[in-house]
Amino acid sequence: MSTQIKRIEKEYFLSKLAAEQIPVIYIFNRQDYVLKVDKISTKEIEFVAEKPIEGLVENKRINLMFDHKGLSISFSTEIKDITEHVITTTIPETLYKNLARSSQRVAVPTDLRIELKSLEDRYSLPFPKSSSFESLDSSAVPPGIDPKNFNGIVTTMMQEVKQYADGQKIVYYNVAVQPDKTEELIVAESGKILFIPSTREPFPEEFASEKKFITGAVFKRYFESVGVVPTFLDQTLAQFLKTKGDENILSALWIPFLFQEYVVGYIYLWKNNRATDGKADKLPFSEEFAEKIYHYGKCIIFSLERRGYFEAGRMKDRVINGKIADISASGLRFTVPNSFVFQSLQPGVELAVALEAPQRTIDVKMKIRRRYKEGNLVYLGCSFIDITPEDSRFLFEFIYGKPANPAVENLIVGNV
Repeated sequence: MSTQIKRIEKEYFLSKLAAEQIPVIYIFNRQDYVLKVDKISTKEIEFVAEKPIEGLVENKRINLMFDHKGLSISFSTEIKDITEHVITTTIPETLYKNLARSSQRVAVPTDLRIELKSLEDRYSLPFPKSSSFESLDSSAVPPGIDPKNFNGIVTTMMQEVKQYADGQKIVYYNVAVQPDKTEELIVAESGKILFIPSTREPFPEEFASEKKFITGAVFKRYFESVGVVPTFLDQTLAQFLKTKGDENILSALWIPFLFQEYVVGYIYLWKNNRATDGKADKLPFSEEFAEKIYHYGKCIIFSLERRGYFEAGRMKDRVINGKIADISASGLRFTVPNSFVFQSLQPGVELAVALEAPQRTIDVKMKIRRRYKEGNLVYLGCSFIDITPEDSRFLFEFIYGKPANPAVENLIVGNV
């Protein structure tokens, strides 16, 4: 990742563009175009191009870069107006320095065809979808456990559970059984563990492993999404804990069973306020115990998959209908609609991509590094992995219109 330039430093660099007439580079259709700032205001920049840029249109967002005393700086801006050699753009929201990506993003060449494919099987299943995604592989099953022995995995998990819990309940979802209660709905929506360490204490604002656990902030966002006004969020969460305490519950866990973006079911565990003899105080569940049962859940899902439990929902087409925003010699950025269909496209997920140029086709894997939302679209930044040196050199020359040599690469890479 690159470093975002702070506001005061941003204003400094923008003023230098005009005062020192620093060349600004725009790469488009394998050509370099040099722009210089003619006028700059608080809202607009007026560039003058050394030569006309064919294909440039208003409302188009472009990526630009320049070098200031050995520092490569990149920014994105939107074109407002074009008159011959004069291009008026918006003031960029952010500037970036110390570029960590391997090369500068540019518009996709018109003669490059790109096809994206999921490396994992995709499914359409009658389970609630969460905002999390769980990849499935054999590492989910510890040594010594038969992944096909579903009953054996459940029995082993329950033996562990009964050492610590006063009560337990396993729920599997289907067409008729769907989330209904508050705790079920928030677990299904987030795909995370709901953990109440103690009904006698405030709900935790953080956990050691926040990616797996629902925090107080997540809980409040959920309440707000179902209509609770902000001034009553703390009170609503406190009332939820009180209700559980009134049910004689000291500590509780709702642990989801995740298959890709689907919540197949969950296990609910609880400890009562006092031991059965009514004397000794009890210790609440621990995060370590919650994570142990979470991993048993992964074993259960792996076993179900091996037994063909999800086979009827397997989709034949793995092609991802995404729109490519821009590309570089080291990766690309594409957009998909902000919908549950694409919840599986999370950072860390690997995809297959075919880059079809007139002279050559490159088949390579890439990994999603960054995901962010803008309006109704989700942007996914990916880096190529396992690309051969020959393919990398070809792609560099095809995208930028020049061979990959140290002088050219240093500016584009950001190591000038």
